Amino acid sequence: MDKLVEKGLTVGISLGAGLIATKTFDFVWKQVTGEDTPKHEDIDAVSLKKALIFAVTSAAVSGAVQVLSQRGAMAGARKFQTAYGKRSEV
Repeated sequence: MDKLVEKGLTVGISLGAGLIATKTFDFVWKQVTGEDTPKHEDIDAVSLKKALIFAVTSAAVSGAVQVLSQRGAMAGARKFQTAYGKRSEV
């Protein structure tokens, strides 16, 4: 049951954080570059430099969201276990 709670929290937190991070990244990209984020259909119109910058920064944001959501899920699972009297290592 403990792992089920942790996995459920991880999925929920990851989805929410991913959505927020994507919207934030799109907004910041537009503010910095003055253009929308590159999409699959626009790939030929984007310079190699801009495509690489987009790829590296979006991968960094994605990695950070993944790590932080896993940590948040572990902390949430610990709090859940403590609240319901089940103390075990997560």
